[in-house]
Amino acid sequence: MVNQMETEIIDKDFNRYQLFYIEAIMNDSSFPQINKIRPIFENITLPDFVDLVDKVFSAEDYEVSQQFVYFLMLFRDMEHIQHYLNSAEFPLDKLERLIIFTFGYCSMHDHSIDRVLDEILFFLDNGRLLDLALNSSFVNNDKLILFMILTKFNIEMLNTYFSKIKDIPKFINFFIKLPDEVLRSIISRNYHLFQYIMLMMAEVDTGQSLSAEFINRYSLDLQQFGKLSDILKQYRARTDFEKEKDLPFHQRDMQRLSFLVNMVRELPDPVKAVEYFAGERVFMDDMERNVVLAVVTDPLLKNIFRNYDIMTAV
Repeated sequence: MVNQMETEIIDKDFNRYQLFYIEAIMNDSSFPQINKIRPIFENITLPDFVDLVDKVFSAEDYEVSQQFVYFLMLFRDMEHIQHYLNSAEFPLDKLERLIIFTFGYCSMHDHSIDRVLDEILFFLDNGRLLDLALNSSFVNNDKLILFMILTKFNIEMLNTYFSKIKDIPKFINFFIKLPDEVLRSIISRNYHLFQYIMLMMAEVDTGQSLSAEFINRYSLDLQQFGKLSDILKQYRARTDFEKEKDLPFHQRDMQRLSFLVNMVRELPDPVKAVEYFAGERVFMDDMERNVVLAVVTDPLLKNIFRNYDIMTAV
């Protein structure tokens, strides 16, 4: 509970930056109290939020920026905060500065770029992501982040993005120079993007000879993830996520889990398939993911779920 004095301070529109600085930095900055900081985020308006972000990063104080990003990640599930970050009234350059620091902060804590997008900035909507890819100078200068953002795009967004790119050969030349693990990650996150770029390769003169070896190197990955995408559509159409997510594991639909297990078993790389499904949030929780992974990789568990009818037969 927020005490009366703190409520009055916030209600009187006390400078949010000063209030944040006092609570997060001056009052035992190593362990700032969450119940002191939460009201700042809970009660902040959009104009005040824009002003707070501007003051945090204009101060060029690393500790202040670090604390702010920490609490923003902590309170990112607040719907009004998500709305503010997606609002056209929140300038792109401020969102860009916030993203720059978030990626840097997370890199220091060994969080991957895709995890930042999937678990921390997951609420950025399609319009905001497209705006970042097209108009953000930082994203366009950091092609790794750009490609990770592009993996969040559907076909319509890809069409829009590539229709506005002026130098397609330069884009392709950078793409083919990405490390193998990054290219395979792109396939696993959005194989449609990889296919799209491969088609452009065949149509655009890049000034380089693209060998058949490059295309063949990833053909099996494309086939596998193409099949996984089809499975995913069927799975989502038949799954009641709202009904099952809060059920204990033993009360969940075993036919659904059987469907996942048996489809994964048929694929060339079951471990990669489980990773793909996890990225697509098909598991209700980590326990489901671990169970499916164990069943498809442990010989002692190979017969589990074999006697269940798969979803296609229901």
